[in-house]
Amino acid sequence: MCRKTLGAAALLVALAACGSSPPATPVAAAAADVQRGKLLYETNCSSCHTTQPHWRSQRLVGDWPELVAQVTRWQGVAGLNWTSEEIRDVAIFLNEEFYRLPCDACSGPRASR
Repeated sequence: MCRKTLGAAALLVALAACGSSPPATPVAAAAADVQRGKLLYETNCSSCHTTQPHWRSQRLVGDWPELVAQVTRWQGVAGLNWTSEEIRDVAIFLNEEFYRLPCDACSGPRASR
């Protein structure tokens, strides 16, 4: 009985410790998203992509949904199996770095409704 009580107490202490840290601020979370997106892009995409596909005059991306669609498309072609969060993070990085499109999911200007 004593062993179960100690185990339960240890679990409660661990859970309390996890919940006691303050939540990440939106700015810190957005910066983390951009950094994770940059890392994913540089690790998986930059060997084929220079900046040219992103700044050329005939780019395929004109708004935030198209950017997400292109990231989704090309990560699939590359067989990366990224999660929706990873796709979003790469799109956020590309938007910050090249596109500057209005979007509600990134730290850029808000999309008009």
